[in-house]
Amino acid sequence: MNAPQEWHSPGLPQLTEAQRRELAKVGWDLDRLYGLSRSTYGVAQIRSVLRCFTDCYPDRPPGVADVARVGEAWRIASRRPGAVLRAQLKLRGLGHLDPDNGLTRSALGDTKPLEGRERVPLRPRTPRRAVLGWSVVLLVVVVQALLGFVDLGIGMVLGAIGMITAWFLAVRRLVYGRRTAPRAVKVAYVLGTLALTYATGATGEVAVMALGTHGTVHVAYEDTETGSHGTRYRQCYLDLPGGDTEPVRTVGPCPGPGGTPVGAYYMPGGDSPLRPVLADAASWEHTGLLWGIPTALGLGLLGYAVVASSRDVDRRPAPRSRPRPPGRAKRRH
Repeated sequence: MNAPQEWHSPGLPQLTEAQRRELAKVGWDLDRLYGLSRSTYGVAQIRSVLRCFTDCYPDRPPGVADVARVGEAWRIASRRPGAVLRAQLKLRGLGHLDPDNGLTRSALGDTKPLEGRERVPLRPRTPRRAVLGWSVVLLVVVVQALLGFVDLGIGMVLGAIGMITAWFLAVRRLVYGRRTAPRAVKVAYVLGTLALTYATGATGEVAVMALGTHGTVHVAYEDTETGSHGTRYRQCYLDLPGGDTEPVRTVGPCPGPGGTPVGAYYMPGGDSPLRPVLADAASWEHTGLLWGIPTALGLGLLGYAVVASSRDVDRRPAPRSRPRPPGRAKRRH
């Protein structure tokens, strides 16, 4: 066997050749099993596996917690379905520790009947699937920022919905192969989503200040309008130097009556999705901080989630299934 000879943690016993053959016979992928020893909880999972399937701990028989940890380790360090693990536990007289398969089914992430579980096995965690999954998340972040250019509410609401959907469809399915993600990755993803959603509210203002021109405009008029949900609000309109009349990016009353000169950032030429922003020339630094700090924080948290999720990725190519020889035709008597 090509299994590594050393654990990544010195507190685990070295396996004999017979013990490695027995673990492989049960269905464990030894390379992945050795890889679990990189983390503290992975070491606990390995000890439970050794208690259940080897004689490394003769004075410490396995218990209920060991069976649950074995089920969690099976999801990562085996390519076989959960029914194989349950059969092996019963073969070794450990079925009484989980008589209704509740612990192993919960640890394996299996809420469906056993026959449904066999049809939909857990997918392997490969670098290609991880890159594809996080690329989808990055695309959603870019789209969220672009929507924030056009409209504050649309960018924040649709962006948050897109990030939630990307978690279940991209991260959970592609990156983790339907497995449960670690708590640290979940927390980093949620906090990163909240930070980027907050930053989306200032994305349009920063874009107007960075790409537009600051100058003196005049208040045109104030209008009372009705939103899509029946809410009435006041909207201020400005006369730009080029002769165009544009609504202010944010809703609210005008700073003065019609004809009042005010300072604003605007896009010259008109016909731009970026609406004018009422602000003086010194507001650029304050608005930039309101956008830059949460954006950097959100991207940093998502970056941590990417790095943390890549630690247990199987970097070996998946084994190719060999074609079965055609069966012999039965003779007719």
